[in-house]
Amino acid sequence: MIKRILLSLALFMLLSLLVAQNSITDSYNLEASGNYTEALRIMQGLAEQEPGEAFYQVRIAWLQYLLGQYQNAQGSYRASLQILDNLDAWTGIINCNLALANWTEARRIAGDLLTIHAQNPTILGKAAYASYMMQDYQASAAIFGRITELYPWDMENRGYLLNNLYLAGRIEEAREQYNLLKKYYPASAMLTEYRNIFE
Repeated sequence: MIKRILLSLALFMLLSLLVAQNSITDSYNLEASGNYTEALRIMQGLAEQEPGEAFYQVRIAWLQYLLGQYQNAQGSYRASLQILDNLDAWTGIINCNLALANWTEARRIAGDLLTIHAQNPTILGKAAYASYMMQDYQASAAIFGRITELYPWDMENRGYLLNNLYLAGRIEEAREQYNLLKKYYPASAMLTEYRNIFE
């Protein structure tokens, strides 16, 4: 009995020492090598040592997301929000909803965030993508239009604008975007998609 207790205590101390020796750099290195499980284990150990650290929760959530654990990742992002309201965690929650095909919820959260962060291109893009997946091409085109007003030389989003305008039945506006892409970014994949329609 005493041997078992001593052995358990020794194992606990050894595990504690291993966790203490692991650093956030180790977690980043493991992530870079594709070992998300070990990277996550290290972050969970660090978070246990500093439970009030919001960034650790965001990083845990990110690694869970990479592992395809979208529900767990949402929980970790929400745990981060309990410590510090931050756009990184909200963006992560949107990503999880998109990964789970919860288009309506992703668009709702993005819409709420856009009332405060109206010009955030990441949130705009996620709202547009959710709208597209809901086949609400008018809404998606409107959001991609906002992005191209903010960033007129972002040709990838201009291509998405072309696509959504066309799908929304706004053919002449789509043709205008097609011609702009053809002029400024002839390598756009959208030009190939629409060449037979507009040429």
